[in-house]
Amino acid sequence: MGRLLNIVTPLHQMTTRSYIDRMTDDKVHCMLKAKEYESDYWDGDRRYGYGGYKYIDDRWKKVAR
Repeated sequence: MGRLLNIVTPLHQMTTRSYIDRMTDDKVHCMLKAKEYESDYWDGDRRYGYGGYKYIDDRWKKVAR
């Protein structure tokens, strides 16, 4: 075939979020809030949807090449 390119894994492993905190959060409440698709979903806390998104310049540059 060819050689394996390891370009996504380093990006994935750079996260600093706490897995345990995410798993012990009140998931049902967060899912119900997210389904409303209101301001909390778009601009609120990240656990409700897209809120808290930060654009990182050149994050996917290696992948795009």
